[in-house]
Amino acid sequence: MIKHVNPESFKAVFDHYKNMVKQYGDDHPITEQAFLLTLHYAPDHIKAEMDAKAKELNLLPPVSGYTDDGEPMYRLEDIAKHLGISFEEAERHLLRMMDNRQKVGLSNDSVLINSNIKINLVQ
Repeated sequence: MIKHVNPESFKAVFDHYKNMVKQYGDDHPITEQAFLLTLHYAPDHIKAEMDAKAKELNLLPPVSGYTDDGEPMYRLEDIAKHLGISFEEAERHLLRMMDNRQKVGLSNDSVLINSNIKINLVQ
């Protein structure tokens, strides 16, 4: 998480994202990459607003479990079921997101696939 965000940097990446939406539409890889950069450079208060809106709109399932450190974890199976899509389709979306993050120089370290990390499942 970025502690200090330069407002001009955020404005620049957000303006770039809006331009990519106009030029390519929402589902184009370039637009998705611009969105990921916008999220990365967003100030914490904007991230908190987006998180609250996502919860309000029920865009994510309940947390699947937590790491021993208290970090929330989502299982791909739970996300697929919540969105009404197949596991394979959810996996394709996840891999596409990870590829787009990598292409713009963002880390995928927080995305765990077939991890050995112990997750304390929510009952």
